[in-house]
Amino acid sequence: MIIRAPHEEDTAVIIELLQLSLGESKLKKTREIWDFKHNENPFGVSPVFLAEENTILVGVRAFMQWRWQLGEVVWTSYRAVDTGTHPDFQGRGIFKKLTLHALSYVMQLGDCFVFNTPNDQSRPGYLKMGWQEVAKIKVAILPISVFSLAYLFYKRKYGNSISEFQLDELCRIYNSNLQSKNVLFTPKSAAYLKWRYEENPLQDYIVVSSPDYYVAMYVKKHRFFNELRVVETISVFDAKIRSSLRRVISQYAFQNGCLLITTSDKELFFFRIYGSYGPILTFKSLTHSENFTKISLDINNWSYSLGDLELF
Repeated sequence: MIIRAPHEEDTAVIIELLQLSLGESKLKKTREIWDFKHNENPFGVSPVFLAEENTILVGVRAFMQWRWQLGEVVWTSYRAVDTGTHPDFQGRGIFKKLTLHALSYVMQLGDCFVFNTPNDQSRPGYLKMGWQEVAKIKVAILPISVFSLAYLFYKRKYGNSISEFQLDELCRIYNSNLQSKNVLFTPKSAAYLKWRYEENPLQDYIVVSSPDYYVAMYVKKHRFFNELRVVETISVFDAKIRSSLRRVISQYAFQNGCLLITTSDKELFFFRIYGSYGPILTFKSLTHSENFTKISLDINNWSYSLGDLELF
């Protein structure tokens, strides 16, 4: 078996392998989606490695590039995402070999780290390869209550009403505020938000913006109720602006029959439940900085949106 980087003509076979290995599930696998995630990402092209045996593609492993910032330092990082093994070759350690090969490769590019939120089935395999559990992601949950009915009558036209220049300025203010708090955060930009939410072929996000705020959200349908999942909130830190943002979100929840609003922004709503209700964040350090690793293993040092960590 050989491990190699992919060629352009391998993409169709990679998609077939992912479909064969994982099925479609809720996350569709198409060339458009593969290119969106791994070639059009504003953070950079993903390192991808293939396992091949007798000219047959038997495994694939992709690390999606990402960025986190702590203070003034921007860290290169990778999301351990798409991986698959041909059903006829499972149980031969291909997933581990590909992952270790990818780790060795990105280590040579400089200090970095890898993060993901693996499910209960795959998490043990990551832990055996040196990943560490940080903690469950903290989420704020707001049950829609009678007092919020007032928001139903708040009239707001949905749609983008902010220029790219204004959005970049809003992101600059947002990034500067988090930089001063010395927490880990993904620096935002107009280019990132356009890629992550407005042109994402995997999820139909609702984006509402003004010169003072930007919010991305979607309705998640459960068996017995709908949830409005707010995955990104970027705003000027002003009480009136935050109040307007709450009204827009609440109205949209009512219009779509949502019984719950969920967000990682714990300060957005006052009457909410806040706790460790999300998936487990895991972390693989590839840096010699013991202090950075120590900081990263404390969930309270992360300032994340749900969009920074949700699987896509």
